[in-house]
Amino acid sequence: MPNSTTNPPIEIPARPNNLRTWQPIAATSGTDSACTNGTAYVGTINVPGNVTITGLEYLIGSVGGTDKVIVSLHDEGGAVLANSATAGTTVGTAANTQQVAFTAPYTVKGPAKLFVALTFNGTTAKFRTIPAFCHGGVLGNSVTQTFGTVAAFTAPTTFTADKVPVVNLY
Repeated sequence: MPNSTTNPPIEIPARPNNLRTWQPIAATSGTDSACTNGTAYVGTINVPGNVTITGLEYLIGSVGGTDKVIVSLHDEGGAVLANSATAGTTVGTAANTQQVAFTAPYTVKGPAKLFVALTFNGTTAKFRTIPAFCHGGVLGNSVTQTFGTVAAFTAPTTFTADKVPVVNLY
């Protein structure tokens, strides 16, 4: 069995391609989920090696451009590692991906299991989530989170359909 003394950590290229909660095949893949103010939608991402992350890219649902979103990165226990501006970023165009940068890049020492989170300030915009029977080992759910603050949460230990956002690291 390899160990860290004989095998150095994997170094991931500058752009961490294919590190995501779920692989959609189209802009309409997954569930078109309405956001709820006061809720963070969280899910796991497994990072196989060391990488610097600039932010999160998520898949917008059938309605965009109305509410604001905050993205955050958390460790396996739910503690905050990085987040975007707490004033939020206006949700982009429907059926597109939107990159939201952290306030500063964050370097992950992999391998690591992390949680990503999206928090919205309204109830109009929609985002794509992982449907039932498609999670492939992803853990996640919704947790209470006040918009404008980014706080630690108790990390989910199961998967709840239609709560985990479709997110990439970038």
